[in-house]
Amino acid sequence: MTTVDDILAALPVAAATPEDGQERPGHLTAEFYAARPVFQHIQQAAHSQGRPADVLFYSTLARLSGMISPYIKAVTGISGKASLNVFAAAVGPSGSGKSTGQSGARELILPEDPEFRDGLPVGTGEGIAEMFMGTVDEPTGEIHQRGPLKGDPVTRKVRKQVRHNGYIYIDEGQTMATLAMRQGSTLAETLRRAAVGEALGQTNASEERTRYVAPGSYSLGLFVGFQPSTAVPLLDDASTGTPQRFFWCWSLDPSIPDDPPEWPGPITKHPGQIRTAEDIDVVFPPRIRRMLWEERTARNRGDVEVAELDGHAGLMKVKAAALFALMDGCRYEVTEEDWALAETVWATSCAVRDSLVARARREAEAQRQATEDAKVGVEVRAHLAKNEADRALERIARLVVRHASRPGGITGSELHRRLASRDRKALPEAVDLAIARDWVFEEDDRICVRTG
Repeated sequence: MTTVDDILAALPVAAATPEDGQERPGHLTAEFYAARPVFQHIQQAAHSQGRPADVLFYSTLARLSGMISPYIKAVTGISGKASLNVFAAAVGPSGSGKSTGQSGARELILPEDPEFRDGLPVGTGEGIAEMFMGTVDEPTGEIHQRGPLKGDPVTRKVRKQVRHNGYIYIDEGQTMATLAMRQGSTLAETLRRAAVGEALGQTNASEERTRYVAPGSYSLGLFVGFQPSTAVPLLDDASTGTPQRFFWCWSLDPSIPDDPPEWPGPITKHPGQIRTAEDIDVVFPPRIRRMLWEERTARNRGDVEVAELDGHAGLMKVKAAALFALMDGCRYEVTEEDWALAETVWATSCAVRDSLVARARREAEAQRQATEDAKVGVEVRAHLAKNEADRALERIARLVVRHASRPGGITGSELHRRLASRDRKALPEAVDLAIARDWVFEEDDRICVRTG
């Protein structure tokens, strides 16, 4: 007889998800790090401490983007001037080097601005705006008429933007996702606005709770650590545009050498040291400007359709290329080589991202298959149980016929007494079955076998 295990064993099995330690596409190559002295410096700094190079590279990029002057922007001829704010995410199992990798950025690049908000956690969208806020004494236009301050300007305390640079580090991306999903939370929207340098804050009835950070008046970098499973919800949020604003990297580094190199020391010259109150434009070569123009106009005309997760590809490469120019001797002109390096970074980021998307699809398929298997299992068990119950009922019905075949039939109470205790519960249904099959009939209080 076919059993439940036989039927369930024949069901298809979903493909297994790769182990977290399995090598994946999406690592920056040795050739990439060798392309620039500053990249070599970052890789050596990471490996000297046993840290993953890609985590230190992207966290340095994000931290540096929050450190540079907000007056330094990329100019490509499309949509005005672009903020260089960089958001990046490292993905890997717990203990794989996400936090230790990014912490090296503090040792590698030292801030010039004492007001730089370095590595703050994040809780709310309002908290991000608050990073840049403070209280200052603002003249009212009046003069003290008497007292010890006679002749001095009258001032009042006013909350306003007093800082312009900050870096946020979120150790566990699941915390960010949980906070962003809370009812009434402005965190996700604020992060999307901050990634492109838009206005931050909110207007409240009370002046004390009003926050306003003007567009283009701040620089902000963000680095987030994710475990593979916790990165999936952010990637599922592609319709809002959040994951498109991130560079992605693995926190595992198969290139860490057996023997650590020397610590190279901090980077002594970097664009975070440029303090300016005047606009500085980082400009792009004509070919790249033309290419970006053609891509944008083709999209806006509806001539091409871009994958949802690639919606910010051009802007992300513009940010990276501009930062690479600034990191290479503080140049304000992007070269073709800067652009090629930016395309490499974007391609490796997409490889990580796409691997996570594929993982999410495998997990969803495995969950769907498991749900379907469970459903089939329930149906199989119900079917087999029904067959078993039908066979048991027919067996008891035949016992009814056998006991009722005595002359004059048998009373219901006598029949109940003669059956085994396990069969008595089903006796009424068994009698009904025997009558329905015309094996017996009821006469007064007796059950008799039908002989005609």
